[in-house]
Amino acid sequence: MTITELFGLLGYGMVIGVALAAPIGPINIEIIARGIRGGFVNGWLVGLGALSTDTVYAVLVVSGLTPLADSPRLRFPLFLAGGVMLSYVALKSLRAIRDTPAPSDHITPRRGRSYLTGVLIAAFSPMGIVYWVSVGAALVAEAVARVGSAGAPVLVGGVFLGLLAWVTSLSVLAQIARRFVTGRGMRWVTGISGVVILGFAAYFFIQAFQSIG
Repeated sequence: MTITELFGLLGYGMVIGVALAAPIGPINIEIIARGIRGGFVNGWLVGLGALSTDTVYAVLVVSGLTPLADSPRLRFPLFLAGGVMLSYVALKSLRAIRDTPAPSDHITPRRGRSYLTGVLIAAFSPMGIVYWVSVGAALVAEAVARVGSAGAPVLVGGVFLGLLAWVTSLSVLAQIARRFVTGRGMRWVTGISGVVILGFAAYFFIQAFQSIG
């Protein structure tokens, strides 16, 4: 593999990583909400937690475990677990509306909890799993076809960098927006994020029961 091929594949992976992260979903909603409530670090750690889970999925795809993860028998428990997890996050957010302080107030960041939230949302999100066992597997196959087996880890590394760039940028934007949000606005952000995530939970429950219909 030449240097040109190396950087070309790395850049290609970065584009794929951004494309994976950009659509509005539970992770992006949580990054924005936590970033506005608790600052850059809290939002960024949610994204880093999700990134950790995506990295595990990428390694599984490269290891050739895609057929196991794509088993129809796993769809019901995957969607059901995802719905339960997102329901918990959403209801916790909605219950916190009354206690949400203005961004200017002192907040002690619970960094470990932010990271764990990102890990769990991504781990129990069927959308992420489906992406990696379908699109991810195809990307790895393409990388191998282009430059041989050495291309797979390079492509995964590019995807990792793309995801990291996205969650960092989104957390920076949340930190900037935090300066302009009042206490009332913060409650709106908390409430809206809770409702949106609850909507994703409902979608997962519907998909779970449709998979056994």
